[in-house]
Amino acid sequence: MTRTFLFQRSAGAEGWTINGRPYRPGRPLATPRLGATEVWRFVTDFHHPVHLHLNHFQVAARNGGAPGPYDAGWKDTVDLRPAESLEIVTRFTDYPGRFMLHCHNLEHEDMAMMADFTVQ
Repeated sequence: MTRTFLFQRSAGAEGWTINGRPYRPGRPLATPRLGATEVWRFVTDFHHPVHLHLNHFQVAARNGGAPGPYDAGWKDTVDLRPAESLEIVTRFTDYPGRFMLHCHNLEHEDMAMMADFTVQ
């Protein structure tokens, strides 16, 4: 399964959003199954270092091409520059429950540029 997460500044009071939604605790944007392997595509309009809680991941593609040398190895945070897209592969093997992905820019994190995902 492939899921897309769009990190962007939304017009109006929403501020920094993922998939056009402001953060609401307990409202998951994804519900992967325990044991599943998924591809997650991150797309951005601004510089966002994206951090995924729970699982390490590997970068599979950057801007539709091969990952760069800086993408090698296991990650829990990945750097996206303006107008970039990135695909990661992650496997949800450890624990069921609610977890989070978010932007690690402090001002974006402070303005709730985050989303829950629930492993079932």
